[in-house]
Amino acid sequence: MFSNNKLILAIIFLPIIEIYLFIEIGAILGSFMTILLTLVTAFFGVYLLKIGTFNNIRNLQVKILEGFRPDHEILNGVFNLISAILLILPGLLTDILGVFLLFRSIQTLLISYMFKNRYNYSSGDSKKTIIDVEHKKSDD
Repeated sequence: MFSNNKLILAIIFLPIIEIYLFIEIGAILGSFMTILLTLVTAFFGVYLLKIGTFNNIRNLQVKILEGFRPDHEILNGVFNLISAILLILPGLLTDILGVFLLFRSIQTLLISYMFKNRYNYSSGDSKKTIIDVEHKKSDD
């Protein structure tokens, strides 16, 4: 998904952006409120990770026992896990991204973007052409 250069740039610039946001938000809210906000979001991330994981596993088991594919439950669990990790990480940008990933509309938008250019491997694809060939080894 990310190339190596983009990943390196993200690793370099994410802490710089986080420090800048800490300074700016700290100037507006005050240092105590900024630290408190970061701690509250970290505790919420731990809570989401702990409770959300059990709820996702329970929903996944129910779908499997009913005989349905648990696609939605798996994607919901992945987004909850990513959101919890982003909320646990100290920083205001990661907290904002973590909260945004909890919204179903943003999850749906990201899923449609990720699978937009994927090839459909199902047998119902009308564009797929199957050529049946038999091969005989000749003694010539």
